[in-house]
Formats: sequence, structure tokens, C-alpha cells
Amino acid sequence: MPSDSSSPTPIVVLDSFRDTIAAHLAKNQLDAAGIPCFLSNENRPYGPALGSVRLFVRAPDVAAAQEVLHARRAFMHAMPPEEPVADPGAAPRCPRCHHTDVVCRHQPQPTDNLFVKLRLWLLAPQKPQCHCFTCGLEFERE
Repeated sequence: MPSDSSSPTPIVVLDSFRDTIAAHLAKNQLDAAGIPCFLSNENRPYGPALGSVRLFVRAPDVAAAQEVLHARRAFMHAMPPEEPVADPGAAPRCPRCHHTDVVCRHQPQPTDNLFVKLRLWLLAPQKPQCHCFTCGLEFERE
């Protein structure tokens, strides 16, 4: 039997996901990188009980697709040119990202959820408890 040079490219499972959202995020990354792919089993009526969502690519694209999905990206944070001397009246800065979008308090507020109220009442912190809205860090103000 003569060999056919136009044989179809094999399709392989690149990864499988428990939820549809993670699978679609991975597919969107591959689509943005120009790597053709598709999902299967994404419309499961009973969720993960009927199997995982599978992401398929062509066999020659596996290495490039893995690099796109598993690339380690270094996050960059702008650092102030020099650390100012801590002024007690100055707005608090987050120690991780150095933003001033921070709220600090000793006592719970009426809008706090039960966990926050219990933490502030029972632990009775000596220093104000702070939360950075930019990076989400919880820390104590010095």
C-alpha cells in the first residue's frame, strides 16, 4: 500500500481540567498565541462527576502549547526611589506593593463580616490591622 503524504496530523490531549472556566482560560491563551486547539466534554450536565474537560492540540504543537500555558512570568512592582522616614501621620503603605490604597483599623465596622468582627474582637490586636486593596495583603501597621 503506498504511503500517503497528506495523512492527517494526530490530535493529542494536552491537559484536562476539573472546571470549565480554567479550561476556557487555557484555550484562550493558546488561541491568543495562534495555536489551534479545542475542548471536549465542556457541557457536562453533572459537573466533574462525568469526567474532566479536555484540551486538545495537534501533536506538533504540544511543546509550544506547554510553553505558553506553563510559562513563568515575573511580576514587576514599581519601587519608590528611596524609602521615606516613617511619619506616624502619613498614609500607610503596603509592604509588598508599596501602594497607599490601604485601610487600617483597631475596631470592627458595622459592614464587616462575622469572621472579621470575631478576629478583631477576640484577638484584640495591639497594632492596627491593615488590608491593601491593590495586592490583597493583610498586615499589621507598625
